[in-house]
Amino acid sequence: MNPFHKTTIGKPKKWLIEAAAEIGLDYSELSHEVTNDFKDHVEKRHGQGVLAITDKDFEKIPEIVRKPDLAIIGTIRKGELRNVYVKMEPGVTYLYFDKVLDSNRNKVLRGSTFYKIVKPLDMENLVRIVNMNGISDLSRAKKIIAAGGHPGDEA
Repeated sequence: MNPFHKTTIGKPKKWLIEAAAEIGLDYSELSHEVTNDFKDHVEKRHGQGVLAITDKDFEKIPEIVRKPDLAIIGTIRKGELRNVYVKMEPGVTYLYFDKVLDSNRNKVLRGSTFYKIVKPLDMENLVRIVNMNGISDLSRAKKIIAAGGHPGDEA
């Protein structure tokens, strides 16, 4: 069993801090982070088959959170505040999810899962994926569509 290890992958960009603020959340003091538990989870759940997540895919996470094509900020799932970021490339669409930890011990947007699908997504289909099984609350969430690679246009 490996000891728990965290890796910071950057501070939230201005678009994310502003989007969170619009729905009453303060992300200004948080950092993006991934852990070895996250990587183990992804490799176990999404590391096989044609669309297996590889080490090369993990390297894309900083760019995915920096300039996503779609994002939903402030979803509540199982009582936890979460965000989802989508990056589309020819033949593959990446979905990266993080959870918001804002306590005295942790002030991070910590990776929770990461996978890829073949087809491109629009906001309607992303909402359908995020709300699968009806256990996510998107009522206060901020939906963002990147315009020209710069998030900020609201769906």
